[in-house]
Amino acid sequence: MIERQVEIIKKKSLLADSKLSEFLSNAEFNQKLFIKVQKLILIILKSETLNSLSEQVEIFFKKEFGNEKCKIFFFTQEELFDVSAERIITPEIATPTFSDLFSENVIYLGGLNKELSTLVFGGKAMIKEGAICRLASSKIAGALTLGSSKEGKFAKDSETLFLEFVIDVMSHKIDSLIGASDA
Repeated sequence: MIERQVEIIKKKSLLADSKLSEFLSNAEFNQKLFIKVQKLILIILKSETLNSLSEQVEIFFKKEFGNEKCKIFFFTQEELFDVSAERIITPEIATPTFSDLFSENVIYLGGLNKELSTLVFGGKAMIKEGAICRLASSKIAGALTLGSSKEGKFAKDSETLFLEFVIDVMSHKIDSLIGASDA
């Protein structure tokens, strides 16, 4: 009977050790993610134009998060804002293409059809899935797009809290940049 109780205590101890190890591992991951997000937010806040904001965010996602592809697009006419042409998708193209993606959520995660992948990342990119994040700007429509040629990186059930936060901060900065250029 005592041997049985010792065996039960050992199993409970191993389970507790395993859970503690998992908890510490998650805490370390979250700390590293927080530091990256902090750096990204500072980059966003220091940006002085829509083009520099877009370039710096794209570079950061590729370098710090290892994303194969990252592009920021604005859904507008070229002459309305000081944005380089490669960052613009006209509303005539954007509306039918992106409206279905954003019908349920502001962030779409999952597989990308060939048409969308080609429009966003180019025909040679071979992107299979991605995260398409609608900007929350009140002054200009647009999206932050992340792509991967590997399946599983942007699974539909992935957590989006980090991306939602980044989109909110970026959108606020975009509105202030556009507001500053209007003055």
